[in-house]
Amino acid sequence: MILPGGGLMSSNNEKKTVGLPMALFTFVVVAVIMSVGLAILKINTMVTFILALFAVCVIAVCTGMSLEKLQDIILTGFKKFALIGMILISVGMVVGSWMISGIVPSIIYYGLKVFTPASFLAIGFIVCCIVSFFTGSSYAALGTIGVAFMAIGYGMDIKPGLVAGMAVSGAIFGDKMSPFSDTTNMAPAAAGTGVFEHIKSMLWTITLPFILSTILYFIMGLKHDAASAESLQSITDIMGALDETFHISIFLLIVPVFTIVLVAKKVPAMISLMIGAFAGVIAALITQPQFTFNEVVTSMSTGFNGEFENEAAAKLLNRGGISGMMSTIVYCIFTLELGELMYEMGVLSAILETFKEKIAKPCNLIIATLISCLATVMLTTSQYMAILLPGEVFQNAYKKAGIAPYVLSRTLEDGGTIFSFLVPWSAAAIYTAGVLGVPTLSYLPYAFLPIICPICSVICAITGIGVFDTGGKSLRGKMLMKKAE
Repeated sequence: MILPGGGLMSSNNEKKTVGLPMALFTFVVVAVIMSVGLAILKINTMVTFILALFAVCVIAVCTGMSLEKLQDIILTGFKKFALIGMILISVGMVVGSWMISGIVPSIIYYGLKVFTPASFLAIGFIVCCIVSFFTGSSYAALGTIGVAFMAIGYGMDIKPGLVAGMAVSGAIFGDKMSPFSDTTNMAPAAAGTGVFEHIKSMLWTITLPFILSTILYFIMGLKHDAASAESLQSITDIMGALDETFHISIFLLIVPVFTIVLVAKKVPAMISLMIGAFAGVIAALITQPQFTFNEVVTSMSTGFNGEFENEAAAKLLNRGGISGMMSTIVYCIFTLELGELMYEMGVLSAILETFKEKIAKPCNLIIATLISCLATVMLTTSQYMAILLPGEVFQNAYKKAGIAPYVLSRTLEDGGTIFSFLVPWSAAAIYTAGVLGVPTLSYLPYAFLPIICPICSVICAITGIGVFDTGGKSLRGKMLMKKAE
């Protein structure tokens, strides 16, 4: 039987989990394989995941886990992947049908016409914030408006990593602050507080990062505006290629708006995206008579493959389909399998339980929570685990220290939700890289909001700003009084 704390229960009902030495050893083994394999030896990412999973399987068996139990855990991990896998398949279908229907080409066309390189990044960031807030899903925002913005940025000759970083920042903000988001509801549940107390608390660590990110994207846009004259002809050529190949219409934008509304109305993301994909097929059959029925339907499977004289247009549009998402799907399978096994072995629980009692001060507790969220993401590859497991471990420690539970829930989001998009082998990062077509390490330096937010959380912890006791009184005042004494 699987226990909530991440251990295993044997047939005699005794909890069985790895001790601290073996937990640390497992942590080091995974870290070495990942870092050496990916960064030094440049081994294929998929192969690196397989090696890490095999190593942890060997450790699990050596610590007493039966092969039957190991098989059950792997199958459980695969079952948990099912929803993410179907969302990825749905995104591939959306991209393919929205390409051939002229939906994405229309967004690109009007985007290139309306946006300027100077304004695009800042406005795009705010738009991504709004879309992800009302949908409550960073995945849906990245898979729809994020894809379109990548294409617009490419047409403006803006670095793909910069555009992807902007889209990720906006998607994280909305997902983090939306009452419709799963993580926004999961974090307060794990910490033992209410959703709206949680959202109110997050304003302390998200407001400044949002403002600074907007300013930074505006400044980065100004840099690209200086070179806009050089790329003007390229933009004109791309718009011409789009106009020649597709029937461009503002009415085609009804489909993505309709899809976003469905997600906002709490229709499950997978269902909303599939409806959006088939709506794209209908739109293609009505507005793009140059394509056959077979070409339109097949686009959901193999993506759009048009013939363009303009090379830039070909790179923009020839993509999508279920087949285009297969490598991302396989990566996600291995990351979730690895995370499930590490969780069931009790690796993180053993480490966190050991060190939590040695951390008493509010400042140290908050920083330790952030670090534990990062470690959980790195080991389990799951943002959900990075919220639930540290929340379970640290909840009593926050109570003993007299810190309000919404400070814990906020910190879980500042760590778990955010770090999951920055660790290259996490499920969220792999999804993002697959959908946007940009490696994690390429967009990471430009993902200003998820970089600034944890820093802001640490500053709040050190200064006591935004940190409250269980009675709602600020710890800032108490810290100043102690210094005065």
